[in-house]
Amino acid sequence: MTKRLETCCASAFLLLLLNVGPAAGQAPPTEEDDGQTAGPPVVESGLFPKSIKIPGTDLSLAIGGYVKVDLIQDLDAIGDAFEFKTNTIAIDGTAAAAQSGRTTIHARETRFNLDLRSEGAGGRHFRAFAEGDFFGDNNAFRMRHAYGEFGGLLAGQTWSTFQDISARPLTVDFEGPEGEVFVRQAMIRLTRKFAEHWTVAVAAENPSPQFAVPSDLSGSARSQMPDLPGFVRYQRGGGHLQVAGLVRQVRFDSTGSTPDLSTVGWGVNTTFVLPGGGRNQVLGSYAIGDGVARYIESQGGQNVDAVLTADSLDTIRTQAGTIGYIAHWSPVLKSGFAYSTALIDEVPALASTTIRRLQDVRANLFYTPYRLVDLAGEVLWGQRENQDRAQGDALRFVFAVIYRFN
Repeated sequence: MTKRLETCCASAFLLLLLNVGPAAGQAPPTEEDDGQTAGPPVVESGLFPKSIKIPGTDLSLAIGGYVKVDLIQDLDAIGDAFEFKTNTIAIDGTAAAAQSGRTTIHARETRFNLDLRSEGAGGRHFRAFAEGDFFGDNNAFRMRHAYGEFGGLLAGQTWSTFQDISARPLTVDFEGPEGEVFVRQAMIRLTRKFAEHWTVAVAAENPSPQFAVPSDLSGSARSQMPDLPGFVRYQRGGGHLQVAGLVRQVRFDSTGSTPDLSTVGWGVNTTFVLPGGGRNQVLGSYAIGDGVARYIESQGGQNVDAVLTADSLDTIRTQAGTIGYIAHWSPVLKSGFAYSTALIDEVPALASTTIRRLQDVRANLFYTPYRLVDLAGEVLWGQRENQDRAQGDALRFVFAVIYRFN
């Protein structure tokens, strides 16, 4: 049975790559020489677009992903060569800022995914999805998504419930807008549609509080409970409005004489997509909260959820927002325009070199000469401002070629 399944999957994969066999919704070809209908197709169309049915089962499988190569030209000093991370922009007047720009070519964003679905008991859908790319250290393959769904129950790693990936502006750069909520992590989530246009979800997600521990204290940042996000979404036609909330524990677990310290973080993330005429769209988001900086694209990893002293642990207020527009100029040409910013409060206890404000602007053009090929160019400008108001900015150009698997 295993060998038969492997053979079927291999055949299906080759058919998808070669784009042969009957398309979804089409009847099999006929034999015109004798007027007889041909036998059943080797591969049947599956339950969802670009999928095939696994013979002898009720399962449908799609193999997806793409090969992508980026040619990146930096005109200014920035620490990250592969992603436009504004928190790595060199501050004016520093030794790092004296360095010139650079050219980088890489294919690390190349990714593969498997999507398996069926209609389960009582009409409840079943899905198992896994995806990885090569953005690990030294181009190592890493997990992006790995989750299963049955009905409204999801378990595994995917986009945070506090996030709205459908409101993300169009981008060529892998990093994306710096002012968006953007996190993939493990979770258990329950989603329910409670009216024609309304959906609600609640989840328990992996906690990871981020703050610096002073050198004179011993211990670590941790949590004794999961992060608890949820959202309410109203969707109608081609637009939607979503409001997400988050409550979490931010805790210092001491290993010395300092007492354990704990506080509560909270956040609200409002996102929207509006029709912009034809197929065009206006997209935006605004997030605010205390102790939730690690959920913001540019603030994650910067240890600015909270500030720790010998006798207190205080969350830090953060705000972030994006606004974008996607324009479809023709069936083969489209563009994305976006501005985003992220701001944390001025906190005297933070080091003067800690980030305060980050912002970026991007504009791009995608040309699709064939449905499986994209040629794209993007110009990006970003600025970093530290707690002491010292600044630095950078300009980058990106050209990408994308070959899709289906």
